[in-house]
Amino acid sequence: MELLAFPLLAFAPGIFWLWFFVRRDKYRPEPKRLLAIIFFWGMVSTIPAALIEFIFLDDSTLSDSADLGSVVVAMMFIVGPVEEVSKFFAVAYIAYRSLYFDEPSDGLVYSAAASLGFASLENLFYILEFGPAVMIGRAPLSTLAHLVFGSIWGYALGRRVRAGSSNFTPVATGVAAGAIFHGLFNVAVYAFWPAAIALTALGAWWTVRRFDWAQAVSPFRYRRNYPKVRCDNCRRLISVISRYCSFCGIPHGTQKQSMYCGNCGNINRPDASYCVDCGDGLLRR
Repeated sequence: MELLAFPLLAFAPGIFWLWFFVRRDKYRPEPKRLLAIIFFWGMVSTIPAALIEFIFLDDSTLSDSADLGSVVVAMMFIVGPVEEVSKFFAVAYIAYRSLYFDEPSDGLVYSAAASLGFASLENLFYILEFGPAVMIGRAPLSTLAHLVFGSIWGYALGRRVRAGSSNFTPVATGVAAGAIFHGLFNVAVYAFWPAAIALTALGAWWTVRRFDWAQAVSPFRYRRNYPKVRCDNCRRLISVISRYCSFCGIPHGTQKQSMYCGNCGNINRPDASYCVDCGDGLLRR
């Protein structure tokens, strides 16, 4: 029974938070398949992070008896930077290079997926080591905090996409800021847990505001890509939502046929949700 209960308990909070924030991306939602891939690679990124932390940290550094100075050094200079860089590469080398990364909210969405994948597998490790009770704090606090850390550099990626800039410095600054916030949160958990709650609440509020900002500046806010299909009678291209052909007036048929992207004109399958050439979402209504 534990083989099913423990993974469900570990992953349910991350999946919930991913659903909560991804649904805020209204104008051009990301492909669920790519989100799942980034979530998975966020999980995988725990492996190099754990190896590096194993090399540079010992049990005494993270024990309850460790002095505050050792904890600060470990969290600020090892744990925070290592884990945020690991999650960042899961996004930078997959999602950021895809056709679908084309608006500011994408940085926030994919950073959330990678961060929650990382946090979910970490939750499972904690459950196996300390028991299910550990999720009382990790479900509403640590899991959400990981998303907040990632949102800092995800926001920087989104601003880079919006500006169309090749300057990587703001993104590096965002990763550094996420690592610092991560380290501060971990120190707060060790030294004064109410401060960790306050940091998470403040970070969650900030993240929601960044998602709202991304929607407000989205280039797709007023654009709708209705693909075109060929009229059954005159073979002219008409909008897929048209009931009658605008050229010959014949009612539009219902049979499935190839669709032409309204953005780039590329031919797509009848059941396509995104253009295979430009990545734009294909609407039906």
